[in-house]
This record gives sequence, C-alpha cells and structure tokens, in this order.
Amino acid sequence: MQQPELGRRLTALRKERNLTQEELVAKSHVSVRTIQRIEAGEVLPRISTVKILLEALGESYESFSAKQNQVMEAQKNTLPNANRNIVLVAALAGAVYLVAEIILGTMDIAWFTDERHWGFRMNAIYTSLTVVMVISFTLFARGFIALSTVFENTLLKVVAYILIIATVGKGILDVTSLSAENVETFWLPYTVVALLFGALSIVFGVSLIQLQDSMGELSRIAGILEIVMGCLLVTVVLFFITYVIMIPAVVVEILVLYRGYEYLSKSTEVVAAE
Repeated sequence: MQQPELGRRLTALRKERNLTQEELVAKSHVSVRTIQRIEAGEVLPRISTVKILLEALGESYESFSAKQNQVMEAQKNTLPNANRNIVLVAALAGAVYLVAEIILGTMDIAWFTDERHWGFRMNAIYTSLTVVMVISFTLFARGFIALSTVFENTLLKVVAYILIIATVGKGILDVTSLSAENVETFWLPYTVVALLFGALSIVFGVSLIQLQDSMGELSRIAGILEIVMGCLLVTVVLFFITYVIMIPAVVVEILVLYRGYEYLSKSTEVVAAE
C-alpha cells in the first residue's frame, strides 16, 4: 500500500484500538517520530516496520492489506477528487470570510461611535458585506465537513453544520439591528448569540484538536485558539477581544484546510498511478 492512504488507515486502526501514539510506541518499540511521519503520510515505511506496528495493534498484515485494498477500490473514483476541490475552495473562501469579518467589525465600531446615524448607502454596504460573509463562511465550513468525512470526525461535521446555521442567524440579526430605533432591545439577543458562538467555538476547537494526528500541529494550534476564543465569548463582556484572536485562528484554519488539500491531492495521485 502507498502513502498517504497507509498512514490514514494505520491511524484509524490505532484509534479503533483506543491507543495513543505514545502507547503504540511502548507496544511496538518504533520511535514516536517514525509513527508520526508514517501517519502523516510523509514517508513510506519498510514492510517490516508496518508488520511490527500491525502486530502491536493486533492485526495481521494480510488481513490489513486486504481491507485497505477494498477501501481504496471503493474510494477510487469519488473521495479524493470530490473532497479536495471542496477543501481548496474552502481555503480560498476562508480568506474572503476573514477580510469581510474585519471590515464588518470595523463598521460595527463606526456604527456605535456615529450614534447609529447611517444612511441608506452605508446600510446597503453593510448588508452586502454581511451576505458575502455568510456565503464565504458557509463555503469555509464545508471544507471542514469534507475533512470530517475523510478522517471520520463526526463531531467536526456536526459542529460545522451548526456553525453555518448560527452564522446565517447572526447575519440576519446584524442586518435587522441597523434599522432599530432602540438598540437596547438587541442586547438580549446578542448576549444569547455570544453564548451560543462561545459554546460552538469550544466544541469546534475540540474537534480540530482531534484532527492533529492526521493534520499535524497546525490543527492543534487552531483548536486551542478556537477554545480560547470560545471562553472569551461566553463571558459576553470580553466579546470584542475575540476579534484579536479570530484573525490568527482563521489564518491557521486556512492553513489546515490547505494541508488537507495537499493530503487529498496525494491520495488522488496514488489512485491515478494505480
């Protein structure tokens, strides 16, 4: 079996056995760095090394090879090509989403300092940017849904779908608030929004950390940033500080998506070679 499929399936088998990489090191006496590189698809190990790892995992080489050949045959024409395009679009959409959020955040501050006396033109610009933000975030989140399918991360898939729905709702609330005569009536809805997005960010962060075996250190960093951002959001009063953390968080998440695109591109090359 060739990389990166070998690494992905070894990772899945290790997780099925409820073993960490360190525990597999103890059972197989293969170095942790070697295991990390194999699972990340960076190297093609010797058959003897694969057999040692499989023995530690309680799986025969023949059975493992047969199962993986079946999986690769089933995925040959669908999984890599379909998902890699989605992930690439998601990475590009993430950049658009980040820019839109920065501009909207700046406009939010201007809206308050201008005593909310905006005319039709500014309202139209804000509304248009909000639509761009919602669409780009939806495409951005679809990239993580695609990765959740590839790496069998159900939590990531569920929270990504919920985030899309929540972002659409927040966009509608933001646009509605522009015409409000009494902005104080929106404090309660925005408090609920802050609590909701705080909780979702924490769960999203946890799901990203679960990807670290496959996507590496970047995924763990993105997860930690999301958890920190979520904790700030649930305090409500520290809401605006999240903009500072959001920028590096989204940048790292874009890099995670691009790494996922590279991973799927390698998988496509392997399939084409066969």
